[in-house]
Amino acid sequence: MEIPSGQAVPTVDLVVHKDAMKGYNLEVKVTNFQFAPERVNTDATPGEGHGHIYINNKKLTRLYGSWYYLENLQPGRNEITVSLNANNHMALAHNGKRIFDTEVVNVPGVTQSQK
Repeated sequence: MEIPSGQAVPTVDLVVHKDAMKGYNLEVKVTNFQFAPERVNTDATPGEGHGHIYINNKKLTRLYGSWYYLENLQPGRNEITVSLNANNHMALAHNGKRIFDTEVVNVPGVTQSQK
């Protein structure tokens, strides 16, 4: 869904924080966008909706707020992407480009001493 001309363009900034206990805390900072979980599956309204979280290009879940706890990532390189989506699930876009942010997390492999 292309952002209409003259409307403020939403942005998304994904920040990945290693959790002190286990896993990762995803912080999703948005501008010109409001999470609206109560309106999911309804007609698109400019500037509101939800996010989609992808791990290595596979959709994990919907995101209805600015934080998400991610318990496990596979060892190796993991691309975490959050896209902004309208209430009707269409990806938001500006100038033909989807609005999303991606961070890479490298998870060390399991060593023999950890088994």
